[in-house]
Amino acid sequence: MKLIVGAAVGLFGLIPAALAAPQMARTAITDTEALSELAPAPAAAEPERTGHFSGDASLGVLSTSGNTDARSANGKLQLDYHDGRWQHTGKASALSAQQDNLTTDERYSLGYKLSRDFDTNNYAFLTLDYDNDRFAGIAERTTQALGYGRRLLTLPAHSLDAEIGLGATQIKLAEPAGRESSAVALLNAKYLWEISATSKFSQGLKVERSRTTTYINPVSELKLTVAGNLFASLGYELRFNSEVPDGTRKTDTLTSVNLGYGFGEKK
Repeated sequence: MKLIVGAAVGLFGLIPAALAAPQMARTAITDTEALSELAPAPAAAEPERTGHFSGDASLGVLSTSGNTDARSANGKLQLDYHDGRWQHTGKASALSAQQDNLTTDERYSLGYKLSRDFDTNNYAFLTLDYDNDRFAGIAERTTQALGYGRRLLTLPAHSLDAEIGLGATQIKLAEPAGRESSAVALLNAKYLWEISATSKFSQGLKVERSRTTTYINPVSELKLTVAGNLFASLGYELRFNSEVPDGTRKTDTLTSVNLGYGFGEKK
């Protein structure tokens, strides 16, 4: 009998604890939910950047005095933006020269190029160019073209790109006054040689052929790293215009020594 009574007492003692357990569990869940509401939400992950900028700017100055006072300055700027298959390139250059306080040369150029890769070697492009070359008799020249490009050579130290295109050009000569517009065929090429980790050579060629004019512009440049992003460049440029005013030479050349700075993330 004593065993039966003891078992009954023990059983009735467990009943209140069993009844209280669900209430305690609900209280714990409620407290956890309240704490989760007070805790700050995790920050959303930022989308991964796929595009990047790069570019360089350079400036060259020359001054002489004595029997002849002469000064010249030239500057160049290039900006590139790569985003997957798309690439944007903007260029600007300026040249000014004076001798005995008389301006002897003055040129300004602007250019924009948009290209889209089809695959590793083939791409399409759009170019917009503006030139003002007072001392070549070209008051203004603008060119717009669409075309196809191919990477003919893609070695670790050497690369060669070639492009063909069609578009329109508008030319305004200094004399006689007036503007000519015509269709234009475009041929471009660019060779790059990575000589070493601190030096590279590039050779560019631009040819425009319209109904009345031919424009040829080869550009050679040797770029040498001085320290970090600072570089020095030696350049040689030739400009040939088949149509110029009377008394103006058809060919101009420019030899330059510039100091520049490269920035951004290289492709």
